[in-house]
Parts: sequence; structure tokens; C-alpha cells
Amino acid sequence: MGGEDEGAAPLEVLLGSLAGCENAMANIISKEMSFDLQKIDFDIKAEMDPDGMMRNKNVRPYFQKVFVDARVKTSETQERVDELQKEVDSRCPVFTTMEAADVEMVVNWTKA
Repeated sequence: MGGEDEGAAPLEVLLGSLAGCENAMANIISKEMSFDLQKIDFDIKAEMDPDGMMRNKNVRPYFQKVFVDARVKTSETQERVDELQKEVDSRCPVFTTMEAADVEMVVNWTKA
């Protein structure tokens, strides 16, 4: 995109912020739910059409779709993992900002 690959691109930082926010919220909410959260690992990817940043006004200049895969180490059931995921996603400021921007969020949390 015109840089020299000497640091993270701003949109990469945004995805890192999403991972950090989801992680922080999972730790806070797991305590509220008495959920046995031992560890959580995130793999976050996104799809974006670069034409939006290159003056094509018909394409938005940010993500079209974000994929959030989380592996949750826990003694809890997958049903409880699903409950945690829904609560985290509804309260995570970065996740909800992306949703409000009409970014399609594809979420998959699984028990590790």
C-alpha cells in the first residue's frame, strides 16, 4: 500500500486492538460469570478491498469482513463458551465499533 514495511499498518493495529479488547473483556466477564477461563488465544483476519483507499467512492476504505477465531482453554462446556463469547462481543468497545460500521463479523469461539 505504499509503505516500506517498517512497522504495523494502521488497520493491522486495529485488528490487534480487537484481539486485546476481546481478551481483556473475556477476563473481566469470565470472573462475573464464574467461568473457568484458563487461557484464550485469538486468530483474527480481515478482508478489505484496497480500491476504497484509492479513491473508488463505491468501495468503503475499511474492512468488509473480519474473522475472529478464539480457542478457549477451560473446563466449561461449549455452551458456556458460547455464552461467554456473546457477552464479550456485546460489551467489547472495539468489536461493537466494527459492527456499528457495518463490518461483517464472523465469530467462532471453540473449547480448546
